[in-house]
Parts: sequence; C-alpha cells; structure tokens
Amino acid sequence: MFFSELKYTHVESEAAYPALALLCDIGGALGLILGSTMLTFCELADFLIILAATWIKVRASAHLLRRQRSVAPARGVTS
Repeated sequence: MFFSELKYTHVESEAAYPALALLCDIGGALGLILGSTMLTFCELADFLIILAATWIKVRASAHLLRRQRSVAPARGVTS
C-alpha cells in the first residue's frame, strides 16, 4: 500500500448544542410555563372568591330590602 503523503488530517465533530444546555433550556421553559399556570389558577381563584362575595352581598341586601318592605306599615292606613 502506498500513501502519497505521510501527513493526515484529524477531523473531530462535536455537538453544536450540548446536552446539558438543552436540559437547562427545557427546565427553564417548563418552570416558566408552570409558574404562569400557577399564577393563572391563583388569579382565577381570586376572581371566583370576589364574585361569590359580591353575589352573596347582593343577595343579602335584596333579601333585607324585601324584609323591610314586608314589615313596614302601609301608608295612609290609620287604626
């Protein structure tokens, strides 16, 4: 066997995006998504609590108003 030159070129390839960097980026994205999801759930719970409190307050004041009207004496009636 005959080689034209006694030199050789060593070619080595490596990943352009290391596996550890990929895992870190995936973890960061998952943390961001999970955090925004938890924030959304907390805001939804806050909204529902405020909505329920307002509904209860309106129902209670309507009930109190109906009670006051039924108890109040009629005008113009003398005994």
